[in-house]
Amino acid sequence: MSYDYNKKLPKSLWKFYFKYAMRGHWPLMIGYAILFMCVMSDAVLFPNYQRWFIALFEQTPPGGESFVDFALPTILFITGLFILWDVCLILRGMLHGRWQPIISNQISDVLNDFVQHQSMSFWTGRMAGKINSQITYVSNGFNVIMNFLEIFGSIVMILINVGLVLEINSYVALIFAAVFIFRLVYGLALMKPMSNSAKTASEENSSLSGKIVDSISNYSVVKLFAAADAEREYLKPARKKTITTRIYSFFIQRWFWGLPNFVWDIAFGITMLLCVILFSNGNILVSEIVFTMSVFFNVMGMISRIIGQIPNVVELLGSAKKSYDELNIELAVRDVENAPDLVVTHGRIEFKNVWFKYKRKWVLRDFNLVIEPGERVGLVGPSGAGKSTLVHLLMRFYDPTRGEILIDGQNIRNVAQDSLRRSIAFIPQEPTLFNRTIRENIEYGKPGATDKQIRDASRRAAAHDFIMGTEKKYDSMVGDRGIKLSGGQKQRIAIARAFLKNAPILVLDEATSALDSETEIAIQKSFDELAHGRTTLAIAHRLSTLRNMDKIVVLNNGVVIEQGTHNQLLRRRGEYARLWKMQSGGFIQE
Repeated sequence: MSYDYNKKLPKSLWKFYFKYAMRGHWPLMIGYAILFMCVMSDAVLFPNYQRWFIALFEQTPPGGESFVDFALPTILFITGLFILWDVCLILRGMLHGRWQPIISNQISDVLNDFVQHQSMSFWTGRMAGKINSQITYVSNGFNVIMNFLEIFGSIVMILINVGLVLEINSYVALIFAAVFIFRLVYGLALMKPMSNSAKTASEENSSLSGKIVDSISNYSVVKLFAAADAEREYLKPARKKTITTRIYSFFIQRWFWGLPNFVWDIAFGITMLLCVILFSNGNILVSEIVFTMSVFFNVMGMISRIIGQIPNVVELLGSAKKSYDELNIELAVRDVENAPDLVVTHGRIEFKNVWFKYKRKWVLRDFNLVIEPGERVGLVGPSGAGKSTLVHLLMRFYDPTRGEILIDGQNIRNVAQDSLRRSIAFIPQEPTLFNRTIRENIEYGKPGATDKQIRDASRRAAAHDFIMGTEKKYDSMVGDRGIKLSGGQKQRIAIARAFLKNAPILVLDEATSALDSETEIAIQKSFDELAHGRTTLAIAHRLSTLRNMDKIVVLNNGVVIEQGTHNQLLRRRGEYARLWKMQSGGFIQE
């Protein structure tokens, strides 16, 4: 089921389930519920099977009829009901096997799509492992519908059984009713502390999961610093807290059913004594005693199932609700209603009176900059000057606090975000690769690209030769986050991806920082080719990579302090000239 990421998800977890999980599957769910109740009916039928069968031995066959002929209809009827019950059980299992994976996957799909479309601020400070755990909790939370059905069915069967016993003896029925009410009230009293303990345990478990994934995914750093022992020590407090919260949660759950068991045992003793007294006074038959004992075990068993289901329901729903609330964050960057696609005809970019505040700090102050169509502009400045912020605003990862950014006269706030990003080829400082083949990683720039297009893009990025030297060439797996490739190789894959995308606007964020000098020179020509006829914005600390730019803009504290060509800025002997003199081998020493 597709999700319109420009709309809000429902605030309520159950509204989310009804809208995105059950829609389109109501016939399956209703059929499952009916079959579930049919299967649950054995709690009423089985005591009656015993009652009907034993009652045969308390009767005399009429008119000389043999006892076998007399008993046969009852036996066939009971056997037929058993067979019908088996059929319902099989059909219920088949329906459950159909809807459960479909709905669970549907929930996961919607939430994955939601977080993938979230604004950049959503991901700040969040761990991917924890987000994945939270999606799993919400998906698993829907399974409580089976718990609810079992609780509802058990209550219905208890009431029916109590009503049947009431016909035999009101005292026994009152014992059943008293035990049921006690367990229900006792369970409700402990429900809140159980819910709180389950939520706390879930939160700590999710946090630990996120930290473990973070630790494992950075195993190369752990190896580099010989920090396996340090990582174990780092995880110890989180593990200890998780153990403590889980033990407390289990402790509350044990009390939840422990005390009622003693009440159950005493009630059974009273029921047996009552049956003996009634039989000695001739007020009850043997078949009715068998029925009563069978009902007692069924009723108490169903009460135990209800009590046993409540902790599971509380824990699943508690974890699911908390996870859903943490995931369901309103989009910080949202498309306007019916936003049109961006149409890039020339590629003119204008930052117009742009202010941007991150938390309490102003990163940009009344920033103005025009990049003409096809112009190549380099951004220079110390860390924190606002260079990356400009790129993030241009990509609309964030919106300006004030001011506007225009592309060919179109305010990027008023166009569809996806169309904006499709119009920009972005090469980051640290490329991220999927654990897929080299071909699939390059093809990400243009889904459905031909083999020739992929290879041409690789050649232009100076990547083809090293790719052909790998074991399976373009079908070689790159490993988790591209671990099988060197930094320079990963960067060239990212460059090839940008070549293949062929967008009218090019953004380079330290795109050659991971390359050695020889490789940088080799692909610098490719960059010149890629930038030709495209509006280009490049960030670099290695100033030698910007010397051929049409314009270099020097930033400091969010404002432009200098701009001009490389030679013009050197002649001015300002900040750029100072940075140039500080270079050693082309790098700014910071």
